[in-house]
Amino acid sequence: MASEEKLNELARKIYEIATEHGWHEEQHSNFHYLCLIMSEVAEMVEADRKRITDANLEGFRLLISKGHDFKSTYKDYIKGSRAEEMADVVIRILDMFNAFYEGSKLDMSKCFVRFNTNYTFPERAWYFTKEILGHSTKDIANSIAYMYKWAENLSIDLDTHIELKMKYNELRSYKHGGKKY
Repeated sequence: MASEEKLNELARKIYEIATEHGWHEEQHSNFHYLCLIMSEVAEMVEADRKRITDANLEGFRLLISKGHDFKSTYKDYIKGSRAEEMADVVIRILDMFNAFYEGSKLDMSKCFVRFNTNYTFPERAWYFTKEILGHSTKDIANSIAYMYKWAENLSIDLDTHIELKMKYNELRSYKHGGKKY
């Protein structure tokens, strides 16, 4: 899992990228952000259902090293994968954290993650969704820790996928071409 310092820096950078792309022009409630997080969880479950479980990082890195376009290569090798959707969940959580607790720091020292390896993928998604709905700073930290534990359990390098998705998001158009929120 990324260090507490790294997560706080990511929260700031994610919020900055989102702001540059028009996502913070209006003030939204915590329920708005929580619903968007839940939509990312649903996309993660859908990727698992469709068996788009593994992003092809090796193929992606090879093509990027040969000078291929980042954005189109990302779409071909990573977009829609379970790993990308997990990164999206953490990105949404960190964006919400910074939107509501700007200037605050995540405190990961008191995280307590209950991770049941016997749960199915959808059961883990439900458990995660139930936990994030508390939306206190403690629940936010625990939810981030849970996503990292889940990714580790699936052998997904979540830090790498978060960084790649942030770069992809930086290259996207304003409001991603006209999305409402």
